[in-house]
Amino acid sequence: MSKFPSKAKVVIIGQGGIVGASVVHHLIERGWDDIVGIDKSAIPTDIGSTAHASDFCFNTAHDQMTIFTTKYSIDFFEKMGRYERIGGIEVARKGDDERMDELKRRVTSGKAFGNRVRMMSTAEAKEKFPLLEEDVIQGALWDPDAGLVVPRSQTVAGELVEAAEKQAS
Repeated sequence: MSKFPSKAKVVIIGQGGIVGASVVHHLIERGWDDIVGIDKSAIPTDIGSTAHASDFCFNTAHDQMTIFTTKYSIDFFEKMGRYERIGGIEVARKGDDERMDELKRRVTSGKAFGNRVRMMSTAEAKEKFPLLEEDVIQGALWDPDAGLVVPRSQTVAGELVEAAEKQAS
């Protein structure tokens, strides 16, 4: 292991996760050097949000920055061959009108930012996900661009770090 540097142009704390690894990758790709990454554990990390992430990306939110970063991430991982667009469903149970209203708001926000998200009937939700108990839900949100980082974001984080190291040397 090399000696820990006393200074650097860039220090990224939490570099072992998918976000930190992606930041390092993008900085090196743009010509930055003298980057130090600090994390509590090995890369790919076994702690933090990456280790606990479902690896599932929904492209629905109420703010443009979250939508932009999610779309960018989906495209980025897809170009790496590390994303599967399988579509995603979020449901509202019968009697949970607040949840149903929130799903409708997320569809409105998603459409405002150019996403293909929409509401679907309980029958259509059941058709897409046969294990769903149609009689206990009142509606569902469908995001056809939702999907999975594959094989795992921990693995992809490690690949990003390796690619950045190769590019730097």
